[in-house]
Amino acid sequence: MPDFSNSCMNILSYAGLSEADAAKIRDKIETFAAMPDQGAAEDSARRLRKELTAYYYEIYKLCFFKSLEDTNIPAEVLMFLYFGYIDEKLAGSENTNILYEFSKTIGLDEEMRVFTFYQWLRLIYTGKKDPSVNDFSTDYITELRKQRKDGTITAAQEEEALHDGRRRVTFEIDNMFRSANRMMTSRVTTFVPFFSEQVLTRPLEKSLVTFEAVHKTIGVVRALDYSLFYRQTVFTAPEQGLEKAFIQVEVLPDVILMPVVGTRAAMWQEITGARRTTPGRFILPFAQEEDLSGIIIKLCGEFRWELCKRIQGARWNDLTERSLTSDYVDYIDTYRKNRDLSQEAKDRIKSAMSKHRNSYKEMFVADYATYIQFESSGALRHNKVVRFILFNYCPFSKVIREGAIATNPQFVQLIDRYNQKMAHELHLFDMMTGRIEKEGFPIPAELKHHRDYLTS
Repeated sequence: MPDFSNSCMNILSYAGLSEADAAKIRDKIETFAAMPDQGAAEDSARRLRKELTAYYYEIYKLCFFKSLEDTNIPAEVLMFLYFGYIDEKLAGSENTNILYEFSKTIGLDEEMRVFTFYQWLRLIYTGKKDPSVNDFSTDYITELRKQRKDGTITAAQEEEALHDGRRRVTFEIDNMFRSANRMMTSRVTTFVPFFSEQVLTRPLEKSLVTFEAVHKTIGVVRALDYSLFYRQTVFTAPEQGLEKAFIQVEVLPDVILMPVVGTRAAMWQEITGARRTTPGRFILPFAQEEDLSGIIIKLCGEFRWELCKRIQGARWNDLTERSLTSDYVDYIDTYRKNRDLSQEAKDRIKSAMSKHRNSYKEMFVADYATYIQFESSGALRHNKVVRFILFNYCPFSKVIREGAIATNPQFVQLIDRYNQKMAHELHLFDMMTGRIEKEGFPIPAELKHHRDYLTS
């Protein structure tokens, strides 16, 4: 086990700070570590937290860019980049050892879908991923275009900035990182990004999030809500006599593990850029102190809602163009007059709306979570109106339809209606692919995948 007693100065020295600046920051971190209550309300404590937060992001940038040229990054620096670790006294010796051992197990995700934030920044630096949107849902490309139109930069500078790795990374750190890091924690008003033992509410080893755990949990949700990450797109193969066909493709999200201990997560964006067939982005803390399964189910519900809004555009709540969001908004807006709902059901909806701050999205996410966690096993929790909406737009997979809920009276009619609809779509699809085979052409892989979707 390395000696971590001088971690703080080693990390600050690696960042390239002068001895005087490093000593100044070290003294503040030692003062913070010695505080019996690091979330204290006194002015001096608030000033110290604010100073440390400002230092953190500048140190992170310096260490990140230095690490790009380093083939042997010191252990404590990697722990800082992965987890926000800065000092053994602040973290506690036992937690320091846990973070060190955990850091040694981190490699690249084989599916390239789950990343530490440090790995994510390297992909942005090399241009393999684009920076995330900021708090105003503006992405890097749009921000540069705006600066060019304002006359802040020239067209040549805009083109240069698009491929400038340092500027791309700086945009990600100054925008998504600063906001998302604070968003993950339950201590928003007293948040300090450096890892501290005092923020833990349970043993650290029980909260660590692995790539495998993320894949497994998302896989469980996909096994229930099979169409969750599918999007409609246009497929053409004129060389095979197919001018245009609408097919479904699955686009799994990127999941980024932030260097923070937290109780929350964020569905940061539903697509990347303007294309609808690009991955969404889920953000999780590297140490999740709440149930990971419940957190990810809610992220998936939020993803469902936001993707529908993106696709529908300005008509997302217009009932003349039926969609998940428009049907759900209509359900909430008219529940008082809905004769299909009992008075007890109406009272529950009213209470839930108050609990979720009259937010359509928060209500939907809560209903979606109940649908996945309980209704998928036949444990009924919903009224028939919201069940109809959820099953219509988020149908359960074939395994569930033919298993746990197959004979449940509340689902039988919904399943029959769904089967008739999919049988019709499958018939039309087989007619189309039959013409391709008749002409002597092989069926493209994209169409085979679409058929698998229709029979899922």
